[in-house]
Amino acid sequence: MLTYKQLKQNLNEASKVVKTLKVGKKSTAEIQQNGSKFSVVIDGEVLDDKYKSAKDAEAAAKEFADLMGT
Repeated sequence: MLTYKQLKQNLNEASKVVKTLKVGKKSTAEIQQNGSKFSVVIDGEVLDDKYKSAKDAEAAAKEFADLMGT
């Protein structure tokens, strides 16, 4: 049986990192591709995984950072 840490690592390995960018002062965001969908991961936490393009995902990451003030 897999532990939570192993499961989370396996799920992260299945996705391909398209772009890494710095949002805000301290946070980093990754745009990942899972099949034909793109997801946004900010500081290791998945923000959303339903974007059709990397450009849409990048815009959402920047908007989230602006709203949170990070």
